[in-house]
Amino acid sequence: MVLLSREMLTDNQWLALRDAPQFVILAVAASGGSRLDLLLERTAGARAVANGKNHDHPLLHAIAVPDEIDVAMAAVKGRTVDARGSLRAPAELLQLAADAVRQAAAALRTTGGELDLYAYRQFTMDVARAVAEAAREDDFLGLGGYRVSDAERTVIAAVSQAFES
Repeated sequence: MVLLSREMLTDNQWLALRDAPQFVILAVAASGGSRLDLLLERTAGARAVANGKNHDHPLLHAIAVPDEIDVAMAAVKGRTVDARGSLRAPAELLQLAADAVRQAAAALRTTGGELDLYAYRQFTMDVARAVAEAAREDDFLGLGGYRVSDAERTVIAAVSQAFES
């Protein structure tokens, strides 16, 4: 069985697959919490994407190349900030993330196999969980709170659902 690699994709398919995890990071991180939480969660998401270098799937290796991560972050930033340079509203980011995941899943369904879709889905969901678990929500100086907020659970569920549609 041949696993999908960057070379087997069109440019548009590659962009969809490369950028979707970045949209997911922003949607989960922006769903709630403080500015510090946002920073911690975005950092955790970047680490989770970079950890793709340890995956057996060649497509995930390609997504985790530092230069590709930088380009993806810049491309996604251009679509996720408003005219003032502020991050868009959480509902808008959720919609952008769900659309990006749908587009990536469609690319995998047309070009790749079931194993490719499974590996990419697991990778993307691992990124979403890493972001959600990076900072406690509704805590006071690190005490109390929740590991994953209801808003983050909602975003993760929407991302998971986007893989199915």
